[in-house]
Amino acid sequence: MSNSIQGVYQGSFMPLNEIRVSPLSRAYTFSDSIYEVIPYYSGKPLCLDEHIDRFKVSADFLKIELDFSVVRKEIEQLGGSVENHTNAYVYYQISRGVDSLRSHIVKEKLIPERFGYAGEVTLSTDPILAKLNQDNRWAHCNIKTTSLLGNVLNMNDAYGDGCNETILIRDNKIVEGGACNIFMTYENEIYTPGLEENILPGVTREFFISSLQKKNINVKQVDCPVSFLDSVSTIWFTSSTRGVQPIKSILNHGYEMDPNDALFRNAKEAFTNSIKDYFQDH
Repeated sequence: MSNSIQGVYQGSFMPLNEIRVSPLSRAYTFSDSIYEVIPYYSGKPLCLDEHIDRFKVSADFLKIELDFSVVRKEIEQLGGSVENHTNAYVYYQISRGVDSLRSHIVKEKLIPERFGYAGEVTLSTDPILAKLNQDNRWAHCNIKTTSLLGNVLNMNDAYGDGCNETILIRDNKIVEGGACNIFMTYENEIYTPGLEENILPGVTREFFISSLQKKNINVKQVDCPVSFLDSVSTIWFTSSTRGVQPIKSILNHGYEMDPNDALFRNAKEAFTNSIKDYFQDH
């Protein structure tokens, strides 16, 4: 399959399975790298400017300097390879570079390493099964780094129990999913955990909140205690490759989705309409 997927490495475009990366890439040895996933709808990117802006924030945090006009052009060229697909995405990654020999300390000036590819994605609105897990990730989850071992362990633990996603819990508060932000209807209002260093400022999250505000639907961005789960009507995830996806039930909790939740239906409709409006304006 990878021979039909278009990729790019250090400015050279080729099939993904032809790309060769050094084992001394700091992305490989230290996860010293950042990434973005940009959704494409019918060949057009959603919120590309916002993804680039977040990329710059991540790069500044890691003190990686590079020309983001080049990054943008490569993302757009990759996006062109999926213009005939209804739903697709571009994955793009930047590492600090390739060491001459593995070393924690960067003792030489490195050339930032750029890699990306484009692929299809199937957006499903079917409710999924989730599992609660303790959040054991590092403290800077607001930076979109490839250091995702905590996410991987929790998501695979959930998958091993027949679930599609994990809901991460820290200090008795709901944090986010393993690869997505989380929302819920509680006492006929929409809640989402407020942004902190342990929560990724999702681009789709912000787009979704803006979609609701345009329809005068308020979103409370506050601490969400685990006890909320005892009374919520609907919980759902948002991300670039999920859109809006509700949770049917939680394996290790009594929550069950309310199929008659009108507020959730209105929120999902507002998101869908905002995507249509976005592409009419861009």
